[in-house]
Amino acid sequence: MNTTTFDEAIPKLIGFLEERMGSAPVSEGVIVRDVQGRLCFFSNSECKNENDRSALEEGIASLLGPYARTDRPIAFKGDFGSERILTSLESAPIQVGKSVVRLIDRRLVGSTWVESETLERKTPARIVFATIKGGVGRSTALCVCAADLARRGKNVLILDLDLEAPGVGNLMLDEDAMPDYGIVDFLIEENSIITTQNIIGVSRLTDPSGGRVDVVPSFGKGATRHPENVIPKISKLHADESSENGGQLAKRINESIDKLTSASNYDVVLVDSRAGLAELAAPAIVGLGANVLLFGTAQKQTMEGYRSLFSALQILAQRDLYHDRSAEWRMMLKPVYAKSSMSSPNTRQFSTQFYELFSEFIYDMDSDEAPDPDALMFAEMDPGAPHAALTIAFSSSFIDFEPTIEPNQLTAPFYEQAYRPFLNGIDKIIKNSSGDNSANN
Repeated sequence: MNTTTFDEAIPKLIGFLEERMGSAPVSEGVIVRDVQGRLCFFSNSECKNENDRSALEEGIASLLGPYARTDRPIAFKGDFGSERILTSLESAPIQVGKSVVRLIDRRLVGSTWVESETLERKTPARIVFATIKGGVGRSTALCVCAADLARRGKNVLILDLDLEAPGVGNLMLDEDAMPDYGIVDFLIEENSIITTQNIIGVSRLTDPSGGRVDVVPSFGKGATRHPENVIPKISKLHADESSENGGQLAKRINESIDKLTSASNYDVVLVDSRAGLAELAAPAIVGLGANVLLFGTAQKQTMEGYRSLFSALQILAQRDLYHDRSAEWRMMLKPVYAKSSMSSPNTRQFSTQFYELFSEFIYDMDSDEAPDPDALMFAEMDPGAPHAALTIAFSSSFIDFEPTIEPNQLTAPFYEQAYRPFLNGIDKIIKNSSGDNSANN
């Protein structure tokens, strides 16, 4: 009985191939993992002997069991389809032990984490509010941020991409201001009936003497009239992404934001992202050309979740660098210590843990050779480094945050003490993103 597990499959395959073929041919090839976790190795060398091919196929099948492709566990240069795999821009170098090999992951769900086209900084400034675990005040911080920017004359567009647990739309829009449709409707419909104007609601924060706050909810009034269709619409979005022509969710969301911002003059786009590692969280984090705020608390479960996320981001960065594309999007990641007690030991622990995650997965590895001046590397105490966290102090006043009932919760006197350091950090992000020298005014 074969006892190979999912985690063991790639290391075992690499060890077997290096023993039979040598390390150089393995490093020049590509492993493809299908949606069932089954592996096929594409060699960049031609097959010189069909008996050797048969022996390798039998060895891989015996070694990997259910994690070997039954139809073709190994392919060689010149075989049908090999050239496309060997030159694919989807391949990313991964290190397994002392070996480095390129990998292409084929996934039904989760493909966006490994297939997204990473973008450089977009304008107007885009800021994604993301988190691994819910309940850390991510959406509250977004609402406070929008209120503060509008109070100072900035035009803000809010997009609720927390598609499976929407909330920002209801927090920021009165019932009569809710549009008929939301971003989900805009994404799943293949006709022009639903336009950008059908999905925008004007927030109560908009003031003639200040800035404008427009909100695109996940769902509009249609969800109230037809709540039975909410889950099927989300299912369709998943199905579209998982289809043969899928993998384009980030691109479609990008196009939607471009249409929205081209129609009106916005200073900043604030995006509320889905919590966790689900497929629908990926586009906002890796595919919008946005600054990404990673909310969390100094807890083990938070850090372990980010470890999984950062390992996926590392593969994206390695893929971009391998194919001579910029990976400067790594500079746009920023942790946020939410609900902080402001005590020195806890703050220090949070900062240290995130520095360790950035050093392991995001920053370039240190080398014994002459340092690369273009390498992405920072000292732990560098206040301008991506890993240097923004902080939001815990305040019991925000336990029952519901500005639709208590509008004063979005006034400066209410949020100033807890949020001012965080809001100053937002101002710097906007300034760096858009060259807005008035962001701190």
